[in-house]
Amino acid sequence: MHELFAVFGNPVLHSKSPQIFNPAFEDLNINAKYIRIRPQSAKDICTLMKDIPIAGASITSPFKEEIMNFLDDISVDAHRIGAVNTVVNIDGRLNGYNTDHAGVTESLHEAGVSIANSKCLVLGGGGAARAAVYGLTNQGAKVFICNRTFEKAQKITDDFGCELTDWDNFNTSITFDIVISALLPEAVPPFLQSLHFNYLLDASYKMSKVSEITKKMGPKIIPGERWLIYQAAEAFELFCQKKPSIKAMERDLKKIPERDSINIVNYSLEAPGRLKEEEIDLIISSEGNDPRLQKNIIDEEIDKAYSS
Repeated sequence: MHELFAVFGNPVLHSKSPQIFNPAFEDLNINAKYIRIRPQSAKDICTLMKDIPIAGASITSPFKEEIMNFLDDISVDAHRIGAVNTVVNIDGRLNGYNTDHAGVTESLHEAGVSIANSKCLVLGGGGAARAAVYGLTNQGAKVFICNRTFEKAQKITDDFGCELTDWDNFNTSITFDIVISALLPEAVPPFLQSLHFNYLLDASYKMSKVSEITKKMGPKIIPGERWLIYQAAEAFELFCQKKPSIKAMERDLKKIPERDSINIVNYSLEAPGRLKEEEIDLIISSEGNDPRLQKNIIDEEIDKAYSS
């Protein structure tokens, strides 16, 4: 019987992680399966990981910060960034890590970008922005941070010693080697079209407004899918102690489950054995939920996963 791995999030049916991890397991002949799970809370993630059990997990929004309260051990990287996106279950002991910073630096290296001594502008103030700043500063970049909410940018400046910039009065005379956008897909900085830069790395793996505008400006765009793949590659090594094939991880990235054949399972800690045998697209933690709520959750997940 194979080991189970999972991505936990809310929503989570849209996640491409199974398309990334399962081909990598297959490529290395590892008897494992990677699935999607929608938990009720960060604490519920830890309960499910122990009870199903789940050998390793990717943690996505909105649980990356809250889950830190329930883990047995947290890596230095995750402590510094203030978020966990990877959890490894070792005999019921849950250890948390953050691999998002590797997603940033490795996708830049792949594109031939030299990070050391470069000037980098990070847009955003959440966990992805913090991971980007952490990875870039660790590799010797001079990092500038900018976010609409000044206090969030100030906190990142205080934590990592980068340069604080002003969203509303941005100094556009600075030329940047790299811009990292960790903004929501619809957000557009008012100064974007006046910026001078060579590369954009976009955290969003759907086309964002920042990428749309940058495409017309000329800089090279590194899509968010590269960030996604390289943070997953780092997580894979934590799960399996083996380096995955990036080509294998890319192979099924564009595939999406057929909407009409989606298999969704309500899980209430009753039959974990069945999860290891069925082809499942989504597991919903249903302990204590009434059927009406479960139907609403399923409808919401499908709508968000298949909306254009």
